[in-house]
Amino acid sequence: MSLGLACLDCHSTADQQAAAGIPSVRKCMLCHEKLAVDKPGVQKVRDYSARGVEIPWQRVYGFSPEALVHFRHAPHYQAKIDCATCHGDVGKGTVAVLAVKHTMGTCLNCHRQYKASEDCASCHY
Repeated sequence: MSLGLACLDCHSTADQQAAAGIPSVRKCMLCHEKLAVDKPGVQKVRDYSARGVEIPWQRVYGFSPEALVHFRHAPHYQAKIDCATCHGDVGKGTVAVLAVKHTMGTCLNCHRQYKASEDCASCHY
């Protein structure tokens, strides 16, 4: 990221678990107690913290339930797939946006490139 942050700084479970994890307001405040406090987005985070309320994050990435995909972050992280491959350069923005459209084709192309399994049961179970 452009600020010297790694994805794991906020999404701390991506290297070990299926889900990358969404940071709690408390975790956000570890940095934003003092950093970028004048920015409107950070002011919102600070407001949630002051009220003792979790941030109502809106999911940006995910597969539709009909796809029956069970994506797991950890194997991708452990295979050294850069987060930007699937999420774009998040560090250049102020909020997460859908930068990469995930389809079976994009996933299969990547699996072929990295010589990962193309067995349907690897992702659909």
